[in-house]
Amino acid sequence: MKAWQIQDQFGLNHLDLVDIPAPKLKSGEVLLKMQAASLNYRDLITVEGGYGKTIKTPLIPCSDGVGVVVECGPDTSLFKVGDRLCPSFFPNWKEGPARPGGLPNALGGSYSGTLCEYMAVSETACVRSPDHLSAPEAASLPCAALTAWSALFELTSLRSSDCLVIQGTGGVALCALQFAKAAGASVLITSSSDEKLERAKALGADHLINYRSEPQWDRLVKKIWPQGADHVIELGGAQTLEQSLRATRIGGHISLIGVLSGTNINQISLPLILMRNICIQGVTVGSRNAFERMNKFISQHKITPIVDQAFPFDEAKEAFRYLEKGVHFGKVCVEF
Repeated sequence: MKAWQIQDQFGLNHLDLVDIPAPKLKSGEVLLKMQAASLNYRDLITVEGGYGKTIKTPLIPCSDGVGVVVECGPDTSLFKVGDRLCPSFFPNWKEGPARPGGLPNALGGSYSGTLCEYMAVSETACVRSPDHLSAPEAASLPCAALTAWSALFELTSLRSSDCLVIQGTGGVALCALQFAKAAGASVLITSSSDEKLERAKALGADHLINYRSEPQWDRLVKKIWPQGADHVIELGGAQTLEQSLRATRIGGHISLIGVLSGTNINQISLPLILMRNICIQGVTVGSRNAFERMNKFISQHKITPIVDQAFPFDEAKEAFRYLEKGVHFGKVCVEF
């Protein structure tokens, strides 16, 4: 089979399309003929060698994808040939809160990932994808969508009366917007692009803030919701966390997901957290069973993940370069 693989050296220039043996099924596994993969910034960092010696080569990158079952191995019973499945980001995390046995081993890092023609996957590490989605849309679910779902419904419980701040217009942000609006919540989106803000408005965003023209955006949040937001999807990282704290109401919740503006916080006024009883929750994707609960919600509300662009399989490098530019609205995918 053909696969994109980092072999001896890291770097996008060393991501090569190679011919390797197709996987052979073990007990409890199904063979997926992959239809699409979607890219995350984590995949770009992995390809560029940003995780150092924790990543072993050769490695097929990407955690997210969807494929059709073409063969069932011995001792399988959950799926049949023809079912369309998404592999789980964390193959060993089945249910419940994050535990050492479920994290940190993940596809496209500890294990080879989805940027290949065939994958052998344990049937207990797969979920059915919603029928109404295209292959690139379904491939967008395992990381970005499930992270948004976990932040809103697994690690807290978003209510229709809640108000929510979401940073940016990437995959997690737009999935969070779609989930929150389906639940009836009020949503404010921040972005540096007026064009992207208008597109977010078309998806249901109630309030828009361009953080370049309004750098003290937390003050605008308080003008809209004087007590502050019930929930903030924090995707910026070190440079935006303090503003998120100031934008959050007493007793509110911040889902800490992204680190696009940096990973090291030099100084945060702790009373912003302590004296206002704010919960900061780290969010790293979610369990297989949470994935199934999310897919049921997606099917019920006919939610369609936003795909900015799907590149052909042989143009996977161009997909990574496009992701790196940061101009996308929604997910960047590779379609086989």
